[in-house]
Amino acid sequence: METYSDMVTLLLTFFILLYAMSTVDAAKFAAIVASFSKQMNPEVYYSQGAPSDRDGEGEVPELTKNPQETDEMDQLYTLLKQYVDENNLHEQVEVSRSEEYVFIRFSDTVTFRGYSDILETSGKQVLDVLGEGLKMVDEYVEEVIIAGHTAEVAYDRTDIDRSLSTDRANVVLKYLENKNVISPAKYLSIGYGLYSPIADNSTAEGRAKNRRVEIYISRKGYPISYTKKIQETINKDINSNEAEYKSNTYID
Repeated sequence: METYSDMVTLLLTFFILLYAMSTVDAAKFAAIVASFSKQMNPEVYYSQGAPSDRDGEGEVPELTKNPQETDEMDQLYTLLKQYVDENNLHEQVEVSRSEEYVFIRFSDTVTFRGYSDILETSGKQVLDVLGEGLKMVDEYVEEVIIAGHTAEVAYDRTDIDRSLSTDRANVVLKYLENKNVISPAKYLSIGYGLYSPIADNSTAEGRAKNRRVEIYISRKGYPISYTKKIQETINKDINSNEAEYKSNTYID
């Protein structure tokens, strides 16, 4: 009887435990499901809209009101997307995102004119918004890579494409850097010249698309940082050379 009583007591405790585990907070459960949906398939998740976008009544559910449950880099994307929508800049500015990055593409009509590397007012306005966003997500940003591109023109003999694209990328970098919103070490500029087209250079429309500035903002901990990779390589070579020098000196 003693053994039987102990067993019944243990069973009762076990079922109480199961009952306690089965009582799930609906909001927390929805948050977990949404999080797994985004992690497993972010493109589908965002193309269908976040939970607040799919709410039938158009109201923001309690689930999305807690800032701790909001994806960090989404703050930057939302800020930029809202600015583009409000100012009807869909043809001039493209904004996209994934789990690893936020990507912005500017056409030359927004940033620069002709063969100039002087930043247009419209470009400064977008970069001002970007600066505000970078300030909000500074601790989550790994690197900000700014790439300049030009278009190939058959009758153009000036041969300045590489330098022009580099200069434009540097102008954008300096404009953002002067805002002092994130560490200058996180910025990197690249000039691709005319060698990375996204459209046909034989048409005016294609060349207009190829003349662009792109900004790739990577999330900390995901892609490998170009800057860190270069620094690691340089430091490795320096240490190797120093070791070789000491070895040779010792032998001599």
